[in-house]
Amino acid sequence: MRYVVIDVYPREYIDKVISELNNWFRFFAGKDAIGIELRIIAKYEGRGRLVIQVPNDLLKYLRSSVAMAGRESEVAVITVKVTGTMRKALAIASSVPYTFNEFLGQS
Repeated sequence: MRYVVIDVYPREYIDKVISELNNWFRFFAGKDAIGIELRIIAKYEGRGRLVIQVPNDLLKYLRSSVAMAGRESEVAVITVKVTGTMRKALAIASSVPYTFNEFLGQS
């Protein structure tokens, strides 16, 4: 399994992005995604951050989904880090500064 840390801007669209990611993931993975669900490990709504679990062989489809999510709206989605352990992913999600702070006028 791989764990992907994702930032969403604006933060209030995090639930919309989750459903969009699932849709794009299914579109890209096709038959490889049968019986596979993206598992949300952690959702930091205040930080606009998600930690998602995905099988190793389907990681490329999730990364493609992140690139496409929010394209038709005013939502930005970016991959912060991909790691191999849940513990490390949660540590990164709680310690790395929010990617979009510069848009918010914060440092």
